[in-house]
Amino acid sequence: MALKLVREQLTLVYGLRLFTGRASEGAAHLHVPVPRPDGGQDEMALHTMSGTRAEIREQLLQSIDAFFELVDPTPGGTPGGP
Repeated sequence: MALKLVREQLTLVYGLRLFTGRASEGAAHLHVPVPRPDGGQDEMALHTMSGTRAEIREQLLQSIDAFFELVDPTPGGTPGGP
């Protein structure tokens, strides 16, 4: 009988929206409630980025890469989270 590897299922919660204008520097991050798949509730911080579309895109892609490096620091490792 062959063993079958089962990978942990995860849920990523995200939201994006562009507004006209520039956010104030050093503004506090708003924390919002987020329902978990198990029925519990957590919270997450909303972050802002200001600049041109190209600058925001570059910052966002760097943030996404950094996020996955934090939750999965080793290639092929099992992702986790705080």
